[in-house]
Amino acid sequence: MATKATDRYRAIRFNDRPIKDVMADPESLLLEPGEITADYEGKSDTRLDEIYPDIADYRIVETDRFIGDADKKLEEEKLWSKTWLLAGFASDLQDKGDWFRFDIGPQSLIIVRSAPGEVSAFFNVCKHRGNELVQGDFGKGFDCFTCIVHSWRFNLKGKNVRVTDRESFAKEVLDQDLDLTPVHVREWNGLIFVSMAKTPIPFEEFYAGVMPMMESYRIDEMYVVKELTVEIPANWKTLMTVFNEAYHAHATHPQAKLMMDDHFYQYDFYPNGHNRNLFPLGMVSQRWPDTKHVNVALAFMLEEAGLKASRYRGDATGVRRAIQQGKRENKPFGIDYDGFTDNQITDDWNPTLFPNVTLNMHPEGILVMRFRPHPTDPEKGFWDNIVLTRRLADGKRPPAYMGVDDDADVTGETRPEREFSPFDNPPSSELLIQDLDNMVTLHRGMKSRGLKHIVLSEQERRIQQFLAELDLYLNDKKAGLA
Repeated sequence: MATKATDRYRAIRFNDRPIKDVMADPESLLLEPGEITADYEGKSDTRLDEIYPDIADYRIVETDRFIGDADKKLEEEKLWSKTWLLAGFASDLQDKGDWFRFDIGPQSLIIVRSAPGEVSAFFNVCKHRGNELVQGDFGKGFDCFTCIVHSWRFNLKGKNVRVTDRESFAKEVLDQDLDLTPVHVREWNGLIFVSMAKTPIPFEEFYAGVMPMMESYRIDEMYVVKELTVEIPANWKTLMTVFNEAYHAHATHPQAKLMMDDHFYQYDFYPNGHNRNLFPLGMVSQRWPDTKHVNVALAFMLEEAGLKASRYRGDATGVRRAIQQGKRENKPFGIDYDGFTDNQITDDWNPTLFPNVTLNMHPEGILVMRFRPHPTDPEKGFWDNIVLTRRLADGKRPPAYMGVDDDADVTGETRPEREFSPFDNPPSSELLIQDLDNMVTLHRGMKSRGLKHIVLSEQERRIQQFLAELDLYLNDKKAGLA
């Protein structure tokens, strides 16, 4: 599957020079902090093999778990119904009666602002005959949910407040629990999480490792400026693994080598399946033939920071620090960088939230990518691309690779509709379309008779962790679940 995004960089795709002193132990690297740093920038307290003593077993993985039935029923029973899931964003629930719909596999949920400062969540199903109460994506200012089939009504906290023609039902019917079935919900830092477990792992315990870093981005000040869902002919786990390693960057995204170190970056691993990579931007990949001269990509980043590239007198190795200083002093996006470390100002901080979310985090905006199973077909999955930003200076936009259209409203005045797209023509950025190509061909390749297993390098430890944590759920070995 070759697209324009694949062909455009053919000349530089494989022009790499060998990296000297390739890291045998990626977990050992700590990016040098700038003058302004924070504890959450440091290394994680535990190594991957301390969290998962059997992690070496995940260097060779059978292809069967990515194709065919691909554990679909087992995942629905033991994963999706047990763990915490990122359902949406508090900016979509600004006032009482605002709601949005969240679907995960065959399950559909309603998340609603049921009172000021309070969020409720329920299964999206009427207790009469099973009709879905809401079919749309969002609503505003509701005072109740009314089934369009027989007009049963439920208030914002899920209580049944109307059984139409109540006297026509026998007593034993009306003695049943006719309220909506609730699910656990937590609003935190501008994000809305849900869990369908009877007794989930406590929220603060589940996300403890990543919470300090996530809090620093003040996501509660952000709002959605793009939401796109693409249906991909591949299992959700294949989609997830495409974004759970940077080993692919030099070949899939060759243009990034001019402005990103794709090998010497920071790995950190946390309990409960979460992890992160910290990618230094504003510097040249060690794979690129010329690591000294300021190339066109670095010159653009200097200008974006309010600096004149023509007046910059250093070489490429000093650009990253110059950008950090320039942004603090010039505030080119109209935001104050107090509260962010120097490295956060330039770098791509990329956490994974188990089981199905990755984020590319910047002070100006965050790209949220969520991977969801298809409700009926295990060989299809949904790839959600959601862009958050905060109010920036007039004319300024989130990072370009996030794919926000030039005519999109980024002021927060209007919330964009959810877009749905087939995989062969998505309205997305060039960078993300390059990844989409890989999703499709990886899934097709794993069906080959010439392949029975895949092998994972130590640069792909995040995939190893993802599969190890997934197996704890599927094999009933995850502690703290009910």
